[in-house]
Amino acid sequence: MKTEELTDHIRNLIWAVLLVAALILGIVRGHWFTFFFLAASFFVLKGTILIQLLRLRKAQNELKLHLKLQGRSSYIPNPKLIEAMTNRCEAIEEEINRLRPPLTCLRLRIDYGGSHWLFDSKLGGTPYWDSRLPYPTDAKGKPMAMVMQVNMEQMPHSELFPPTGMLQFFISADEEILENGYGIDYDNPTSQSNIRVVFHAQLDRYADPEQLAQYPRCETLKYAPVDGEYAIAAYRDESCINQTVGEFDALAAQAVKNLYGEELGERDVADYVKGLLPEDIRDQVDDVLAVGDSTMFQGVTEVNFQMLGFPAFEQFDPREKGSRYDTMLLQIPTIETGSTQEGNHRFRTIWGDCGSVRLFINSEALRQLDFSDVYCDFQCY
Repeated sequence: MKTEELTDHIRNLIWAVLLVAALILGIVRGHWFTFFFLAASFFVLKGTILIQLLRLRKAQNELKLHLKLQGRSSYIPNPKLIEAMTNRCEAIEEEINRLRPPLTCLRLRIDYGGSHWLFDSKLGGTPYWDSRLPYPTDAKGKPMAMVMQVNMEQMPHSELFPPTGMLQFFISADEEILENGYGIDYDNPTSQSNIRVVFHAQLDRYADPEQLAQYPRCETLKYAPVDGEYAIAAYRDESCINQTVGEFDALAAQAVKNLYGEELGERDVADYVKGLLPEDIRDQVDDVLAVGDSTMFQGVTEVNFQMLGFPAFEQFDPREKGSRYDTMLLQIPTIETGSTQEGNHRFRTIWGDCGSVRLFINSEALRQLDFSDVYCDFQCY
């Protein structure tokens, strides 16, 4: 029998003995009705507590089973130990943010009630294009499909973007190219042979939608990353560095040294805070429990649908230290919208195995609106 179950049994036995003694005393002294009422109230209260306790233990068992099925440890430390680890993580997070202050970013989201007309910010659909310019084509000379466009007039003000103009991201519409990494060249991530970033400083308000409808649309392509045409809304926010960014490890090590005078060494933050636990159980504790719900110690989520700010990677930061591609132009993660009646996942965007795509640019090139040299990164799990 587990220790916690034995403790519960002893506690319940003590309560039962006291209750019976109180009832006998009440009947002998003629106050049996009062004691009967108190006993009934006790049983109701105790029953409610027991039901909640059973639900809690059921949830714990389900969590343990879920972790076990994922090949992760099923050990769950007591709440005080979890709180101690969480508090230390929060302190380290604050120190990292002091060393590397958050960046302003534009958070993006799908606006299901918004307009996705020719000149609107949107994912997929018919792109805006100035008919006086040659339409983008891929390495095979085929017209490309628009993944996303951003009308700067619809975006919150940002010092790095102009107040007007249209930024667009195209990929090849060739199914074979799409199936093999969406046309992103891993050996030459700045190649725009099968992807293209375009900026229109001025918009041709007389662009003909019927003429533009002839070009490929993502939602008509089997392997395209967008399944429809969706309006985009945006808001200003702060973006904090996270553990997937290349410079994070050095910052975390400095933060731990500043706060506690200790060397982080080869350990990550999760392993470090587990040092608060008894040595014999550290390896049994899951990293997610150790670091809590801080986004700094997590990977990519749908909140990373953004422009500017810090990126988040599924695998690792591919940029070299001191890379000229110091600004994240755009990140589009996989965006899930629930499940079908059959239990299958539904996605508005999906990159490979639930991955993301990121575009990086040099900050000075961005100020000059020069999008000829863009670093494209695609990763998945």
